[in-house]
Amino acid sequence: MRYEPPSDCDLVDYGDATVLPGLIDTHVHLVGDSRVMALERLAEYSPEEIDAVVIESLRRQLAAGVTTVRDLGDWHFNVVERRDAQRQVDDALPWIVASGPPITTPGGHCGYLGGEVSGADEIVAAVRERVERRVDVVKVMASGGMATTGSDVFVPQFLIEELRLLVEQAHAAGLPVTAHAHSAAAVDQAVAVGVEGIEHASSRATEEMGRTWQVRRRGDRAWPGNRHRAGARRSIQ
Repeated sequence: MRYEPPSDCDLVDYGDATVLPGLIDTHVHLVGDSRVMALERLAEYSPEEIDAVVIESLRRQLAAGVTTVRDLGDWHFNVVERRDAQRQVDDALPWIVASGPPITTPGGHCGYLGGEVSGADEIVAAVRERVERRVDVVKVMASGGMATTGSDVFVPQFLIEELRLLVEQAHAAGLPVTAHAHSAAAVDQAVAVGVEGIEHASSRATEEMGRTWQVRRRGDRAWPGNRHRAGARRSIQ
């Protein structure tokens, strides 16, 4: 079947080439320059330097065929502000879906990005700030991360009551929540409180590694991180 476009459309003939729709990268950190300890070094950068890194990150994404990015690791709402400016004047770079700085515990994973909270009142205030800044999704660090000294990837960072409060506050404002979670316990917590997305889900747990080693010694196959947990979903909202 041949489709005849409207007469007022411009046509470009690419011959035998295949035209690929714009790609969507659902997990980026635009403020990182891709070098070693990129996020940790942000404190040394001026606002102008951070802006330059973000622009270069967007240009590289576009060169790879990406036309929309979901930023989940902002530095003090820098990317959110760029998203707002982009919606006013198209900069011809990939469209941004933004979370702002991820919500984390004091000294927790990526705390240096500006999203540390302690206790219920600060959790409520953090979600409220993101609602006021019209973020597209709330990001929470449900477990520690391998790139943050002192955080523990094997255990949850929040009490389940705190995590549930965060999700309830976000949902009340109509916002989805995605959770950074490496450990199986953190994944289970995040799913139990109703997050829309799980980032990483590598199911790292010391006792699980021990069980996997025993299975391997028997000659069976078991690979951490390859299991699907009921209720866990990935989202690009």
